[in-house]
Amino acid sequence: MNYLNHITLDTGNLRRSPRAEVGDETLRILTPWLHGALESGQHTPFPAEFDMSHFSVKATKENGSLLVTVFAPRGPHTPGKPHVGQTMPLVTLGVAQRSRQGAELWAKMVAQFGAAPGLQKPSEPWCAVALHPPVVGYPESLDWLGDFERCVAWAWLTREKS
Repeated sequence: MNYLNHITLDTGNLRRSPRAEVGDETLRILTPWLHGALESGQHTPFPAEFDMSHFSVKATKENGSLLVTVFAPRGPHTPGKPHVGQTMPLVTLGVAQRSRQGAELWAKMVAQFGAAPGLQKPSEPWCAVALHPPVVGYPESLDWLGDFERCVAWAWLTREKS
């Protein structure tokens, strides 16, 4: 697996993301963090190493695929410190490694979040992203969310299966 298809459901924008774009150190940080987020089933702050732990995720595994929603603080917060107040969703990303996972996850995401007219499921592996309306309240997040999505996708795709 040399690349994944990174697609935004709202716009239809598709980009191939080579594995080489994500450093090994990033994966060493994200892989156990993602495992912890899946195990907890709760809002999990971003890794401390990213100095963005006021953002959080909620992650679930469904039939071998990954679903992650990224949340931002609603209201006052301290950047870089975990936020315990209300949050709002910025994006939801789904990652499918194999076609048997991809068909089901694609259908679920399109039914729940919609998609650009005529948008077709890319070949696996892919990371599909749905933007949520509150993302406009964090315009600076658009500068880093795409990279974060790809990094999380590669952490999922390259993890050791247990």
